[in-house]
Amino acid sequence: MAKPTHEDAMVMLQLAQWGAAIGLLEASNWMWSDQFIPDADGFWAKYPMGSEGARKLYTIGNFFETLGTLWKNGLFNEDLLFDWLAVSMVWDRVKNCFLDARKKSGNPRLWENFEALANARPPSA
Repeated sequence: MAKPTHEDAMVMLQLAQWGAAIGLLEASNWMWSDQFIPDADGFWAKYPMGSEGARKLYTIGNFFETLGTLWKNGLFNEDLLFDWLAVSMVWDRVKNCFLDARKKSGNPRLWENFEALANARPPSA
């Protein structure tokens, strides 16, 4: 992929600002805390749809799904993206909940770009 440009950096900063505006830092801190339950059945029992926990989970999902969509369509520099965020670590933490939500919804495309982005590079890359 081409070397990141000034435009790529501006997109990254805009995404970081959007993340801050939607509460991504709070949601991420919660996701890494002991309050988060990575087991889907346990998660949904404690945090049903409409709860604060479900809202935080979906904040994370929506942010990373957006990144995945931009990445999939070549609209964000891949090297810059993977240097900035540990996407696969986040996916590994939340995937059981999102895969369960995908199955229950009957929509195989739910969170597909987040998942594809997470699988594009190994965690150590």
